Amino acid sequence: MSINYGTLTGYIYEDSLRSEANRIGENYWYAYMEEIMDEMGLRAAKLTRGDLSDPGRIAALRYLFIGDFTLSVKEKAALREWVQAGGTLIGFATIGADDLFAIEPVGRWKQADGPFTIAAYYRFNAAGVPADPQYGFHGAMVPILSPEVILLGKEENGAFGSLLQVAWRRDTGHEAIARRTLGNGQTYYFGFNLPHSIWAMHQGRPVDRDYDGDGLYRFNDAVVFSRSIGLDLPVADYWLQFLETILIQTPQPFLHQLPPLKDGTLPDMLFHIGGDDECTPGIQVKSSDYFKEKGLPYQINLMPDRSGKFAIDKEEYEAIKQNGHDPSLHFDFVGQYRHYNEADMKRQLDQYLEAFGEVPVATVNHCSMATGWAEQARWASALGMRGDNTRVHSFVPPDNGINLMGFGFGTCYPHFVYDDYKHDNKRLDYVNIPIVFFEPRIYMETEEQDLARIRGALDRAAHFGWTLNLFIHPIYVVDEQHTPFCWPAVDEMLRYTAEKKYNVALHSTNQVCDWWFDRAASTVKLNGAFGTFGAKGSSASVSVKADHADGVFVKFPLNAGSSGEAVYTVDGRKRNAVVKRQNGIPWLFCQVPQGVHEIEVRFE
Repeated sequence: MSINYGTLTGYIYEDSLRSEANRIGENYWYAYMEEIMDEMGLRAAKLTRGDLSDPGRIAALRYLFIGDFTLSVKEKAALREWVQAGGTLIGFATIGADDLFAIEPVGRWKQADGPFTIAAYYRFNAAGVPADPQYGFHGAMVPILSPEVILLGKEENGAFGSLLQVAWRRDTGHEAIARRTLGNGQTYYFGFNLPHSIWAMHQGRPVDRDYDGDGLYRFNDAVVFSRSIGLDLPVADYWLQFLETILIQTPQPFLHQLPPLKDGTLPDMLFHIGGDDECTPGIQVKSSDYFKEKGLPYQINLMPDRSGKFAIDKEEYEAIKQNGHDPSLHFDFVGQYRHYNEADMKRQLDQYLEAFGEVPVATVNHCSMATGWAEQARWASALGMRGDNTRVHSFVPPDNGINLMGFGFGTCYPHFVYDDYKHDNKRLDYVNIPIVFFEPRIYMETEEQDLARIRGALDRAAHFGWTLNLFIHPIYVVDEQHTPFCWPAVDEMLRYTAEKKYNVALHSTNQVCDWWFDRAASTVKLNGAFGTFGAKGSSASVSVKADHADGVFVKFPLNAGSSGEAVYTVDGRKRNAVVKRQNGIPWLFCQVPQGVHEIEVRFE
C-alpha cells in the first residue's frame, strides 16, 4: 500500500551512520540534508534504509535523495524499479551503485587539507542559457568542498559542465555530475558530498587560529573561499538553485524565502538594516530618528564599555523602541587576546539585562570577533538568544569593507547552525544571518561606480528574491564627516526601488531572525497528486500551517505549457494568485495567513 507523506520529496537518513562518524571524531556531513530542504522551502519526508525494503513506502514519492553509503543489491533493485516507474533519484557520492546511476569512475581528486578546503570547482554548461554568473549558476565557477571528488567518464546524458582542478583551473575533461534516463524516470549522481560543501560554506571553518594574519580571531578567518574566486557570488545558493531545477520537473509546493508584506502582497526582496553603536554617546536616538523619517526599519546594537556601562539609558532605549526600531546587544570581545567563552558572553548579556531588562534576539560581535565553530551558537542559544549577524561579507584587508557587497558564507539567507561531532551534529535553535551589503556609499570621485554598485545589487536582489542585509553604523548616519556619503546612498536605494517599482519588505535584523524561525516551523502538505498542474482545468490541494504573524507564501513551479488564469481558495474563500519569476523560474505564489488552512489552486 502506497504511503502519502504529503510531499513528493524524501531523503534516506540513517542516524546510526551519524553516530559512527561522531564516535570516530568526524562530523556527519549528510545530516545537513535537513537544512538544505528547509532553505529551499521543501518539507521533505525523512526515511530510513529500511523503507527501501517495502515498495509502498517510496511509491508516492517522485524525488529521493541518498547519501554516501553503500547500497545493497536488494536496495539497488528496489530503487531501480522505483526510478523506472517515474521517480528521480539523486545520489551524493553513493557507493556501490555505478550500474544504477550508469557512471564510470575514472579517478578521484582528494581534498588537500581537511574538510574545510576547496577540493575542486565546477562550471555548469551554459549552452542555450545566458552565461552571466551574476544571475545564476550557469557559467559560474562553483566550489566543491568534499573529502574527495569522483571523476566520471563523459556519459551520453550527463553534459552539465566540467570539473576543474584547484591549482591551475584547468579542465580535467571529466564530469562530476552524471544524469541518466532510466525507464520513465531519471537519476542524478554527484561524485562528491554536496551537503558537506554547503554546510562547510555556510558555517565556515572553525576559528581556531588567525588564518588571515590580521592579528585577531575573527569571522573572516572562518571564510573557506579564496581571493582567487572572490565573494561576489552566493555560490552556496547557486548549488541549491541547481537542485531546484531538478526538483521542479514535477510541480510540488515550496515555502517562499520571503514573508508577505503587511497587506499580504508579494515582495521582490527584503531589506533588514542594522548597525553597531560601539558605545559612542549621542548617536543612537538621532540615527533612529533619521531612519524613522525615511520610513525604514533599523536595529541599533548596543555595546558595553569596559566597566559594563552602555552609552544610552533606559529612557533613550525606550525612545528607540517608540520609533518602531529594535535595540539589541553588541558583544565586545576585542582586546582580550584570547578566544572568548560562554562566561564572557553571559557577563555582557547580564550587563544588558541589568540596563534594559530584555533578552536580545539577534546580536553582533565587535570587529567580527569569533571563536571555534558552533560554540557561540551553542552558548548563545542556551542563554536565550536566537541569532547572529556578524558573518562577514568580505576578506581582510580591507579591515572595514565599506561600500562592498559580498557573500563570505555563500548565501544571503539566514540558516540554522548545526553543532559539531562532540554534540551529535544537532541543529541548534540559532541562526546565522549573513552581512551582505556593508555601508553603502556614494563618493564624488567614484559616483558612477557607486551608483552602478547600488543599482546592480537591487536588481539582483529582485531577480533572486534575496534577503539583503544593509549594515549601516549609526555613527555614519549622524556624523557630519560621513553623512555626505551615507545619506545619498540611502536616498538612492529608496529612489531606485521606487523607480523600478520594486516591492520591498522592510525588517529589522531581529524581525528577520524571528521570521526564519517561524518559516522553519511552518508546514505545507500535499493532498493527493498534482497531475497536469498548470494546464487549464487542473488543480492542486494542500494543507498549510503558517506560524508567522503575516503568514507565508506557498509557491508552485510553473512549466512552459501552463495556461489559464490561476486562482486559489483559502478555506473556500477565493483569491487571485500571483505569477512571478524567481531565480529565472516562473512560480505561482499563494499568500496564506497565519494559522492552519486548506488551500486549493485551480487554473480556469
